[in-house]
Amino acid sequence: MASPPKARDAGARQRLIEATAKIMADEGYAAATSRRVAAAAGVKQALVYYYFPTMDDLYVEVLRTGAETSLERMRTALTDEDPLRTLWMINSDLRMTGLNTEFMALANHRKAIRAELRAYAERVRDIETAAVTVALRANGVDLDVHPPVVVSMLIAQIARSLCNESAVGVTLGHDEMRAYVDRMLALLVTTTGG
Repeated sequence: MASPPKARDAGARQRLIEATAKIMADEGYAAATSRRVAAAAGVKQALVYYYFPTMDDLYVEVLRTGAETSLERMRTALTDEDPLRTLWMINSDLRMTGLNTEFMALANHRKAIRAELRAYAERVRDIETAAVTVALRANGVDLDVHPPVVVSMLIAQIARSLCNESAVGVTLGHDEMRAYVDRMLALLVTTTGG
């Protein structure tokens, strides 16, 4: 009796997840078909559906895997001495732009992806806001004047917007915005009492 695919190749599932993420980042989600993913992972196409009953299940797992890695990195990084700058740097990472954009596009068409992306975004927002709250309190910033959720959203969204624009070649105003954010972050960490 032949052993089930899982027993024969324990690493296949992870290779499928990694291959899907790479194809999505490099060529877009439409290119991440079961046939392409299987070929890139070095397995038979049927094995894709053995591990993931639908392609949406595979996409969700790619999102979850990346999200858990990102969340852990974020939790660790935001306990740094300067969490505001760390938040800026994390969200300024151009390497994540392509895959994030693909998941946003996929979420427009797939409810399962939309739900997973929303859950991840809310967890990110909670972590970012908690880190900003600690940093602002430690620097005596008035949280009524500078609400932590607003500060965290401004930092993260400006950084992500610059990444998204850079990905399509738009750079006008980027240097000025980075210099402005740098000055504002310096002000927030030297403010006493807001």
